[in-house]
Amino acid sequence: MSEAIHPGWHADFFREVVEFADMAVLVINHNFEVVYANDYICSRIVGMPQAEVIGMSLPRHQTVPDEDLQRVIDHTKRVLELGVAERIENWALHRDGSRRLMYWSTVPKLDADGKVEHLLAVGMDVTEQRREKHALENMAHRDSLTDLHNRAYFERRLSEDIARANQEETSLALLYVDLDGFKPVNDRHGHETGDSVLREVAVRLRKGLRQNDIVCRIGGDEFTVILPGVSSNDDAGMIAEQMIIRLSQPYDIGGVIHNLGASIGIAFLGEGAQSVQGLVCKADAAMYRAKQSGKGRFVFAD
Repeated sequence: MSEAIHPGWHADFFREVVEFADMAVLVINHNFEVVYANDYICSRIVGMPQAEVIGMSLPRHQTVPDEDLQRVIDHTKRVLELGVAERIENWALHRDGSRRLMYWSTVPKLDADGKVEHLLAVGMDVTEQRREKHALENMAHRDSLTDLHNRAYFERRLSEDIARANQEETSLALLYVDLDGFKPVNDRHGHETGDSVLREVAVRLRKGLRQNDIVCRIGGDEFTVILPGVSSNDDAGMIAEQMIIRLSQPYDIGGVIHNLGASIGIAFLGEGAQSVQGLVCKADAAMYRAKQSGKGRFVFAD
């Protein structure tokens, strides 16, 4: 854009545009030293004075977390050594300990001989967009009442765990949990009381489980628990028994005591149960046998 078209525009004008732009602008040389960094990245992203940022050597300073550092170094080398334009997303560390997720578009700046002189990077803070995306994804996979995983997540996760167990030649158990006595509570005392009971059930179901065990609400008062790596009747039975004990404790809802229980069907990944549908059907059938046998107990699938 020439001064003949915009005679009032000059180098100082463009320097001010870059300096106070609402995005990060960074220039790096072949020694990985910062030649220029605008106010946005200094004050808002890394929380350091501009005079301190300019001249620093990035690999020797904690402005990028360890898990991203090598990837950022490799990216920078490719742009400077190969002269290619690339994009990268990485976390940036602020001096106060917080993190911002940055999306960078980087291009090589060439000298008069066509050789790469500097790397020019323009970056946007996409932290809030990522949080919103994760929140939406979380909403799609969570039961809004109990905050447990929902049926959609359960079916996807069980399919993944079955595939992983088959690949690694490990085991998997599925618990199908149905509350005993929930319908009378819901009918006599209203949905608000029923909802409070279900929220408390969710809390109790989570207790005593390992980090990789998954609890889901798949409908009304029905829940499932995926137990990766569990193969023995003793281990699965002990987990189910402790669940029944916890779920059978009185529920104090607004000063009114409600007594419920639970029946659990247990199925293992194996012959006749190699798919999501097959495993769920076996665990569901075992749960109904538990109810027919007197409720408040667990039964293994045939």
